[in-house]
Amino acid sequence: MNDSESDATPNATSKSHLGFRIAVGAVGLALLALFVMLGSVTMKQSATTQALESQESLREEAQSAPTRE
Repeated sequence: MNDSESDATPNATSKSHLGFRIAVGAVGLALLALFVMLGSVTMKQSATTQALESQESLREEAQSAPTRE
């Protein structure tokens, strides 16, 4: 009877370790996905800001340049 109890404990311990590793891996993958999405949003925001700045500078150049007829 002691043998069956001692067998159950390491088996249960290995299953709990496996569950813990799976949980840590899932959290790691979720964080990785979050960072990828955050980087994507940051790149889009940067591109939008650059486009708006270049459009604004083109307007300023067009307004400051004399019109030729």
